[in-house]
Amino acid sequence: MLARLKTREQAADLAEAVRHSVETLALPHEQRRDGMSIVTVSVGAGFTRNQIGSKLERLIHEADRALYGAKANGRNCARLFDPNDPQSSDESENIAALLKIAIDQNLVSLVYQPIRDVATGRVDAVEALMRLKMLDGTSVPPSLFVPIAERTGAILDLGRWVIGMVCQELLASEHVPVVSVNVSPIQLRSPGFAASVAAILGETGVAGSRLAFEITEGLEMEMHSDILRCIADLKTLGIRIWLDDFGTGFAGLSWLRLIDFDTVKIDRSFLHDCDTPKGKAMLRDIIGLVRNRGHKILVEGVETEEQLALMRQFRIDHVQGFHVGRPAPARNFQTPPPTDKRRSRARPH
Repeated sequence: MLARLKTREQAADLAEAVRHSVETLALPHEQRRDGMSIVTVSVGAGFTRNQIGSKLERLIHEADRALYGAKANGRNCARLFDPNDPQSSDESENIAALLKIAIDQNLVSLVYQPIRDVATGRVDAVEALMRLKMLDGTSVPPSLFVPIAERTGAILDLGRWVIGMVCQELLASEHVPVVSVNVSPIQLRSPGFAASVAAILGETGVAGSRLAFEITEGLEMEMHSDILRCIADLKTLGIRIWLDDFGTGFAGLSWLRLIDFDTVKIDRSFLHDCDTPKGKAMLRDIIGLVRNRGHKILVEGVETEEQLALMRQFRIDHVQGFHVGRPAPARNFQTPPPTDKRRSRARPH
């Protein structure tokens, strides 16, 4: 929810009003184990400040952190993000400590979101998305734990775990043709990253061409020669390199010039702006620019049949979004073993 408010107090009041409204509905929930029998919600809110201007992603991130704090305080409460609250740093330290044990304690898992070929209608790739839970089972939003993992370096071990798990769960048994994995600039700058990926491919017997690494456009990528060298090594392994969230950062055109991306993912915001002629023209221009560079195009955020029809009209290669499929566990994509036809014809005596 986005609202035009003048003060932090108004934001806090709105969050509490949302929480109270749900509680007042008294919707029955008989499977709760905390002594309550109705549906309740925790609400997190953020408020723009001079330091962050109007950056929506940062505001959502702060609301996510406030929501996490509300859940930690016992749920069924509203909390406004306070940048001066000492608990904000404590919260980060708690997540950092959690990340150190996440793999050993099975606190991390993967879900996969389908990617559809627009021309054939087939799902010919999936994107791996990491999930983290606390020891009590509470989910931690990626917008909270991923930046902390990058800041602390935990992303290196987590990243290797993700690549290995993707190969084991889906690629080694050829359940899906291609799996894409989000890769942090921290990983790309890490010495030996490409070699560690090569080792995982060798251990699992997976061809590099069935793995795609998504690199997010942004200032943090910069023009590091180490990153360019690592990307070149990864492409030597056959790994596909995709540019993620194109159009949201500042370095997109420079990266298109420097790197031969296999696929460019256009950020969902451009598709969602297509309800106006100006927004549709903007998306068409971006598609033309990327297509003229020779890259395949994937548009994110397809949520309706009308948006999918527009993608067909624009001759987009691939689409992703809730209309195509929501993130799901690996078992949803694992093909069952073929049935013995002779046995299926046999009748019981």
